[in-house]
Amino acid sequence: QPSVVTVLADTAVRAMDVDEAAAEQAMEDARKMIANQSSEIDYSSAAAQLAEAAAQLRAIRQFKQKKGL
Repeated sequence: QPSVVTVLADTAVRAMDVDEAAAEQAMEDARKMIANQSSEIDYSSAAAQLAEAAAQLRAIRQFKQKKGL
């Protein structure tokens, strides 16, 4: 059916429900954790946090652009 979209995901967040400032802060925190080699962090966890924050910001910006905000 061409008018039906099926999304298989563990979680979903609507762009309008994402806090842009919090996503930007999470992205900055993840970048700092990755850059700080002396800290005892799990690199894969920080990279996942960075990817999630980037995806949230991308969704927010696309939503705003689509709505003309």
